[in-house]
Amino acid sequence: MSEMKQWIFHLAKYTGLFALCRRITAGDLRILAYHGIWLGEGHYGNYLFMSAGKFAARMQRIRALGYPVLSLSEALTRRKNNTLPANTVVLTIDDGWYGSYLHMLPELEKHQFSATLYVTTYYSEKQWPVANVALHYLVSRTDLARVRLADLGIPSDQVYDLAESDQRSGLATTLQCHLEQLPGEYERQVFLWQVAGQLGFDRELICSEKWFHLASPPQVQEMSRRGLDIQLHTHRHRISKAGHFCVEEEIENNRAQLEPLTEQPLQHFCYPSGVYDRTIWPDLKKLGIASATTTASGLVGRGAEIYALPRILDGEHVSDLEFEAELSGLLELKRSFFKWLKTG
Repeated sequence: MSEMKQWIFHLAKYTGLFALCRRITAGDLRILAYHGIWLGEGHYGNYLFMSAGKFAARMQRIRALGYPVLSLSEALTRRKNNTLPANTVVLTIDDGWYGSYLHMLPELEKHQFSATLYVTTYYSEKQWPVANVALHYLVSRTDLARVRLADLGIPSDQVYDLAESDQRSGLATTLQCHLEQLPGEYERQVFLWQVAGQLGFDRELICSEKWFHLASPPQVQEMSRRGLDIQLHTHRHRISKAGHFCVEEEIENNRAQLEPLTEQPLQHFCYPSGVYDRTIWPDLKKLGIASATTTASGLVGRGAEIYALPRILDGEHVSDLEFEAELSGLLELKRSFFKWLKTG
C-alpha cells in the first residue's frame, strides 16, 4: 500500500471517520475470507497464503476492536430475523490447506472464534500436492536465469529468459497448459516433480513439509470435532469442465466425501476461485444449498443475494490500517459512492 493511502487511512482513523462508518454500516454483515498458512521458506502468496504470525495478529485485532464473531449459519439466520448484532463478523477459510489445520485452528480455539472451512476434497483424499499451485510457485521462485522447455520434458526448442517478468509469466502459462493437457493426476504429479528438479528445488522437502498439501480426511474430521464448521467447496475445485457446468456433480461428490466426516448435512457453499454464474443458482437451490460466498469485495447489506455473498479478502500484504478500514465499512461506503457515480 502506498504511503499516501496509508496516511489517508491513518487520518481517517484518528479523526473518527472509522468509528462513524462503523455506525453507518452497523447492520451489514462482515464476512472475512482467508485461505492457507504458508509453511515454506520466506513467504509466498498474498491472498492465497498468510504467515501464521499475521493470522494470529488479525484474530487478536478483531478481538481488540470489539467485533462480535458468529458462525456463518447463526449470522445468516439472525440476519434474516433482523436480530443480527451490530458489526457482526463471520470468519471463512477456503480450500482446507494443511497449514489451516496446523496453525489456524489452534488460533481460532484460543479466541473461541467460530469459523467456516470450505473444503475441496480431491487433493485432500489423494494427499498429493495441489499441482497447479505448486507449479506456479516453482516458476515464480526459481533462481535459474534461463529455462529450455525441452529440459522440462516438453518437446520444444523455446528458451525463456527469466530475468524478464513477462517471460517468467509466459513460462508459467505454458507449463500450466501442459499440466492441464496431461491424461491423469499421476502424470501431473510426475511432471510437477520433474519441473521441481530441473528448476533447482528440493522435492522431498516440499512434499514432506506439506507446503502444498490439503488437510487429510482424518484431519478434516478432527477439525470438525474441534468445532470448525466444515462446508462445501466442490470436489475438484471447479464448477465447469470442457466448457459445461458440472456444479451438481462437483457438489454431490464433495458432500459424499465430507458428510461422513462431519456427521451432519452440509448446506453452505463457496465458489471455487469466487467465480460464479447466476444460471447455476437453480441447481444450487435443487441441491439444498442455503448460501454461497464469492470473492467479490464488500459487506453483506440488506439487498445482498444469498447465492452471491461478498466477502472481505484478507492477505499477507494487507496493512493493519487497510484491514480496519474494511472492517469499519469505510471502503464499502467508498465502493458504493463510486458505483453510484458510475451508474448515475
